Amino acid sequence: MRATAAADDLRRLPLPELRAIDFRSAERDFWADEAQLWRRLWASWAGLDDAAWALPGAARSDAGGPDWSLLEHVAHIEDWQMLDIAYVTNVLAGGAWPTDEEYSGGDFDRFNEDRRERYAGVTPADLRVRLARSHDRVIELSRRLSLAVIRSDAAWGWVFNVLHGHVLDHLNVIEPWAERLRSRQADGDPFVADPRPATLGAFRADERAFADQCDELLSSVPRVAWDDGEVTPGWTLRDHVGHLADWAAEGVRAVAAFRRTGAWPADPDEGIDAWNERMVHRSRGETPDETRARYAASMSAMRRSTEDLTLAELREAEGWEWAHDSLHGHVRKHLALIGPWAARRAWER
Repeated sequence: MRATAAADDLRRLPLPELRAIDFRSAERDFWADEAQLWRRLWASWAGLDDAAWALPGAARSDAGGPDWSLLEHVAHIEDWQMLDIAYVTNVLAGGAWPTDEEYSGGDFDRFNEDRRERYAGVTPADLRVRLARSHDRVIELSRRLSLAVIRSDAAWGWVFNVLHGHVLDHLNVIEPWAERLRSRQADGDPFVADPRPATLGAFRADERAFADQCDELLSSVPRVAWDDGEVTPGWTLRDHVGHLADWAAEGVRAVAAFRRTGAWPADPDEGIDAWNERMVHRSRGETPDETRARYAASMSAMRRSTEDLTLAELREAEGWEWAHDSLHGHVRKHLALIGPWAARRAWER
């Protein structure tokens, strides 16, 4: 275990090095460490669809139950934050720290497994709100304890393990699992058997959700970073956003062609990859603000162009490919690509 190198950026440190740090050392800044680990946790799922959160396979159950999902891992962190609120409140009122025996006789694997049903119906969006709120409360209460108390034998396992330890433990699972899900999302995996909407309202709601997620992510990145460094090989953030604008504009033309001829157009003759590179290169003289404005205008135009399409036309293979991919599909693929990069650049604000 090492205690020094407090200048390490815990948000970017390789996990084995992160886990080798002696966080209990008096040389560590307890609250600065916690803040960096918290930001790293939130960056781990940046750009992921909510649909990906429910997929089992993140890790096996240590108590013999079904495999855990990303949602269950994050909910488990939130659950222990709520437990922490209760026992720290009790300590601040003059009570004692809990004992292991109070949690299924010290069998924490069984205790945690038995609590999975508590958050079976929560949505990822609601969970993220709950996670942030309970974290704020945990920090507020724990800061009333002195660092000497926090580092004591009685308190350390109950304060550190919720604020730092849980994040460290679950990053070991969440980071590699999220990368696997992100790779699938970038390849177009919808994470559901049939992603086509059952209603026109569902189509609009899905589109709006992805648009809002993308806008939130883009707004978090400093403007100076839009052309500063590659997000993926050869492409900056501005290139990715310009690419989304290009395909939304193509989608508008495709819907117009369908209206005129009754047939959906084919992909560009030169091939999609060559077309993408040519179009991205063409717009590299734009400023980030110009690219983002073009993206907003193209997406708005594409949204309007689909308003008169029927549900049957949207669910038909070619109509789905054009309408969905121009509005939903491309956005969600590129969210997977730009998500972690954007979250990390947002740390610089």
